[in-house]
Amino acid sequence: MAAAAIEINDSGLIVASETDVLAAEPGFARVEGGRIVTGEQARASARLHPRRTSSRFWNELSLEQGSAGADVGKSAAELAYAQLKSLWERARAAVDDVVLVVPGAYRTEQLGVLLGLAQECGIPVRALVDTAAAASVRPYPGRQLVYVDAGLYRVSVSLIEQGASEALVREEHALGQGLSGVSAAFARRIADLFVRATRFDPFAHAPAEQQLYDRLPEWLDALARDERVELALEYRGETFRVTAERDAVLGAASGFYRAVVQLIAQHRQADMGLVVQVSERLVALPGFVGELKRLDDSRVERCASGHAARSALRAESIVTARGDVKRLKRMPWREPPLEVAHPAEHGAAEPPPLFARDKPPTHVVYRGFAYRVDAGGLAIGREPDARRRTVLLAGESGVSRLHCEVVLRDGELKLRDLSSYGTFVNERKVAGEIALKRADVIRVGSPGAELTVVEVEGDA
Repeated sequence: MAAAAIEINDSGLIVASETDVLAAEPGFARVEGGRIVTGEQARASARLHPRRTSSRFWNELSLEQGSAGADVGKSAAELAYAQLKSLWERARAAVDDVVLVVPGAYRTEQLGVLLGLAQECGIPVRALVDTAAAASVRPYPGRQLVYVDAGLYRVSVSLIEQGASEALVREEHALGQGLSGVSAAFARRIADLFVRATRFDPFAHAPAEQQLYDRLPEWLDALARDERVELALEYRGETFRVTAERDAVLGAASGFYRAVVQLIAQHRQADMGLVVQVSERLVALPGFVGELKRLDDSRVERCASGHAARSALRAESIVTARGDVKRLKRMPWREPPLEVAHPAEHGAAEPPPLFARDKPPTHVVYRGFAYRVDAGGLAIGREPDARRRTVLLAGESGVSRLHCEVVLRDGELKLRDLSSYGTFVNERKVAGEIALKRADVIRVGSPGAELTVVEVEGDA
């Protein structure tokens, strides 16, 4: 009996066996009259026929007419059915059981729509498995475990509870940006290079814009290897060339990368090492894995293509299940535990980022004296902290004994409010923790003492 898993992700749907990826295609569909074209064929003309093309139907899965986009005139479910049917027709001959690997963000009604579409296609679905649970195959004792994934329009950070015998997706946090926005940022940056160097604007001509998007993956791969790469576009018999520098292009994604790192950092447990499982979709972004070096005491596990789908099939009890189809956020461990030493000990260093990022500030200034923030952090309050250096604010009203602390963590200088009165940065009250920037003004007490955040060049 052969089994397969179908992973639903709008950036790339995957059909896999336990050992191989059998089929993969992007979540695009184009409506031509009464016919629906899906996958790579639809993506390859998305810039030529934008009003007839949709890539949001998996993200917005619904039976509501027009949910695939106002111009498309179809429901998201109609386009999803066309793509699912096409994928299944290519794989069905050798498959008897199917596990659907689904985004954690799918609501109950969306899962119902998906199961209905699968039934219409004749797909023998045995279970619905959360992507993060499927991907988490082994525990890491003493460490927090997360799974980070991306679709075209969102990024998710799933917190994995590590039980004695199983992984449980405890909660998921989302970022309202995805791979579509990152691709658009890269494309705009490259188009600007062409405009400045040749006065040719690829975005002014649909065929040139489509050509730019078609070549974007190979250009990004080249820039990940080389600091300078010559790029060329052809339009109406003429070739336009430009030399692109790595930092100039890849820097377009720096804001997105930082937002993902901050989302992970926001939900990590204090005083615990971290293991970050990164989906193949994010691993493919040049420089992204290196940017995760901002996370202190962390280990990055890079997932290979089809990892979640293939790993879901390693749980035999799920594949062979009969009866009602259930959504599973729990999966048994499929590999033995892995003890992870401190990064400095195990030597599994991640590559550095491919583009420069701002260094965090180094000092806090109070009454003309600059206090350096070292690994132990800096306390601010009306009484000394025996564990570390303290900025004493004696005589100020509305100041707690240990009012707040400034620490260097995950590549950023952060302030955490510990008081009953409140701490303000640039006159905005801090809710828990905030990242500090150069020239930020910290106010403690009322009317209060003011401290300024600065960087001292050459400070070691």
